[in-house]
Amino acid sequence: MLLPDRNTVDRLLRHYRAQERTVLARPCDLSARRRFEDTAYTLCVLMGERTAREAVLAAERYVAGTRPVSPPALEGLPRA
Repeated sequence: MLLPDRNTVDRLLRHYRAQERTVLARPCDLSARRRFEDTAYTLCVLMGERTAREAVLAAERYVAGTRPVSPPALEGLPRA
């Protein structure tokens, strides 16, 4: 399986957190919210997750160097 560049994920995660603070500080700023959602989507695609929360958690684990948790649907299958 191909994995994203760890530095890219780290940079994107920091960018996500900065945008998150901006959106919380200015909830009516639609352009800030749009940038935040675009970054969240990119994290979802890079990490192969469906929600921003799952993607952020997976990115944090990945950057920290811990082994990702296998999805529950795949737990009983043999590994290749």
